[in-house]
Amino acid sequence: MPLMKQQSKLATQSYGKIPLSFVPNRGQIADSRIVYQSQMQGCRYAFGAGTAWMTYWERQTNEVGQQSSAEGVTLAWTFRGTQSAVLPEGQQPGQGTFNRLSGNDPAGNHIALPLYKRVVYREVWAGIDVIFYGQSLQLKYDVHLSPGSRIEDVQLRCEGADELQLDMDGNLLIATPSGTLMDLKPVAYQEMDGGTRSLACRFILQPDLDGSFTVGFQLEEDYDAALPLVIDPILTFSTFLGGSGIDSSASDIALDSSQCTYITGYSGSANFPVTPGAFSNTLTGVSDVIVTKINPKGTEILYSTYIGGRRSDNVGKSIVVDSSGHAYVTGHTITLITDTLDFPTTPGAFQTMPLTNYSAFVTKLNPTGTALVYSTYLGGSNGSFANGIVIDDSGNAYVTGTTRSADFPVTPGVYQPTLAGFGNVFVSKLNAAGTALVYSTYLGGLYEDTGTGIAIDSAGNAFVTGRTTSLNFPVTPGAFQTMQLGYTNGFVAKLNAVGSELIYSSYIGGNITDHPEGIVIDDAGNAYMTGQTYSSDFPVTPGAYNTNYVSSSMAFITKMNPTGSALVYSTFLGGFMAGTEAAFDIALDASGQVAVTGVTSSPDFPVTPDAVQSVYGGTNDAFITVLNPEGSSLVFSTYLGGSGIDGGSGIAVDPAGNLYLLGESWASDFPVTRQVFQPFFGGRADLFIAKIQFAAVFSTGLLHNVASASRAASAVMILISNDSLINSASIQIAAYFLSGTRRMAFASELLALPPERTITRRYNVESYQSIEIQYELTGPGSGDMVVNVFPVDEHGNLHADLRVLRAEATPLLMLTPRD
Repeated sequence: MPLMKQQSKLATQSYGKIPLSFVPNRGQIADSRIVYQSQMQGCRYAFGAGTAWMTYWERQTNEVGQQSSAEGVTLAWTFRGTQSAVLPEGQQPGQGTFNRLSGNDPAGNHIALPLYKRVVYREVWAGIDVIFYGQSLQLKYDVHLSPGSRIEDVQLRCEGADELQLDMDGNLLIATPSGTLMDLKPVAYQEMDGGTRSLACRFILQPDLDGSFTVGFQLEEDYDAALPLVIDPILTFSTFLGGSGIDSSASDIALDSSQCTYITGYSGSANFPVTPGAFSNTLTGVSDVIVTKINPKGTEILYSTYIGGRRSDNVGKSIVVDSSGHAYVTGHTITLITDTLDFPTTPGAFQTMPLTNYSAFVTKLNPTGTALVYSTYLGGSNGSFANGIVIDDSGNAYVTGTTRSADFPVTPGVYQPTLAGFGNVFVSKLNAAGTALVYSTYLGGLYEDTGTGIAIDSAGNAFVTGRTTSLNFPVTPGAFQTMQLGYTNGFVAKLNAVGSELIYSSYIGGNITDHPEGIVIDDAGNAYMTGQTYSSDFPVTPGAYNTNYVSSSMAFITKMNPTGSALVYSTFLGGFMAGTEAAFDIALDASGQVAVTGVTSSPDFPVTPDAVQSVYGGTNDAFITVLNPEGSSLVFSTYLGGSGIDGGSGIAVDPAGNLYLLGESWASDFPVTRQVFQPFFGGRADLFIAKIQFAAVFSTGLLHNVASASRAASAVMILISNDSLINSASIQIAAYFLSGTRRMAFASELLALPPERTITRRYNVESYQSIEIQYELTGPGSGDMVVNVFPVDEHGNLHADLRVLRAEATPLLMLTPRD
């Protein structure tokens, strides 16, 4: 179970960024009681015989700002009722080693100590193990009970806290002199017959005479052991965005700190939804760039504007948002008549006039979308197209794309100052005011090279990916792949902070054609790429999720190590029936899981049991897939689409791991949710924006309708009981049915139940293939709520065989067979 800090005066970064590995004490730690330890700035976790210590501290500063002391707290957790003090063991060796060099005496040095992902206390009580590990940058612990063991034996004693108490939701609050920590309400589950069965569980809290506290656990009995229980992610919102013409999203999505979404693309609709007071309310070109900001619930457009010139095609390809809410957009403008080169630029910008009618642009919008902070062309006397943009903490913008201009603006001292072939990648860094280039360089060989994605690290090094047809594309010695294998291969390159040197550069691909599209990096400098490959020998790694190629094309997800010399993992992604897949964007969450989106034509694209849409919708569907940190399995995967052509083009992830998707739909029956700002299809093609939330909301999963006409369900009855003797509780219900490829809401209700109260709700439904009931329980009595769902036939008969009981989220207490 994760331990989370709440209302604490300890620095935020002193807790939460918990190391994921544990090092044994081989003498490098003076305290001989410590057997294993995990430490970083502001926190330490130590494990000894029968005791786990959790220490949090904050550096104090004196009047002149110098660090003078440290203040914090240590909590000691011991196992009560054991025969002897159990020693911890390291499990699951991690990558790398730990080294400590101390002074001039080699005897004080500790070299190549192993790292472990888990610390295990075995047989703490009869048949019961306690396991500590890191997950999603949090310290967690599980209690494993083997058959025949007793949950009543589990007793954890806490010393060092001022007080322990349970909040209204059943979470454990640990008050300390330095603030309050929270231990989330426990959940139990059993794994059996290839499935998972969740069990309601609660903390038992007992104060001791010596001022310490003992924490135990209790299983509740209000469950049916014979029935499966499912945890579902929630499609929080899904909405169209468009007018009566063609609106396209071959572009990007970004988030701000409030989880507002910003999207860019292009629109050919004169009635695209724009907002009063926005920078431009009028379509001026054949198509214009659009920038739209949407509130976190998808219910309101906060601003929406066109950006473009007359008689031109204007396309927004990439967007990023800074901490103040400024949106930076890049793309290209193609002017159809050369005397109307009037894409909006600002006075003093780097390049206020283009040298050709095919040019890239970089534009910065103010936080309200009402004015341009700066806007500039970026290009030479031949065509230039921008595809990716990122910003650093100072507001400098890094842009990549492709140019055929021998006079594309470059700066002195850069890696490649001249055009080497027909078309080369460009990498340009624009200053925060948009008035000058910090650096700008070509990157490429004799033929056609295109930069499709860019990322930067904290030092300002730029990571670029894209595709090349050049046999002499610049690669570096020792790189993963130094030769081109197919007609078109991908590449990944890392430029230093001043654009003067390639730190590494490698091809990546097989013997036909490969198209990387997106790139992200982690704090260690690993680069993650996604895209499309037609090469059956595209490099994949042993143990990756899918190493088998199926024609005609597949998506791929590849992780490159920090030196560009090897793949950490690489996998195909797609169906097994010769469909077509392409991935267009990638995002990384705090735990190292990668999320990708794209388009699939495979009716057997891999989806997970918790998919928001488990069936193929039509000609093409968008897909959203999350891969685990090792690249070996799917965490989540779903279709999203109607009966027409749909595809995902942009993806983002918030700190809680929720996913935000941008795409394009040509299907009027694309699945949308209630109360969004545009629930209707606007025209020939619309953009769509969707949020998929992973939260402690319970679900029945999909319940398939019975085939027999005499037993076809025409309604759903929900029986809700509050078994608490003293506490009230609330339930929020959302009901959906699947008809064809559409997932539609047919009920939504919020109810409050006093103690010892049972109510029933009946919802009539249309003819359906499957239904799903999602519900959220809140209030002090929520732990005593029992929910039963019954499909009802036309004669009023309940289908008791389809009864579904409540499920829980965030499994923490596990009942599993012993190894």
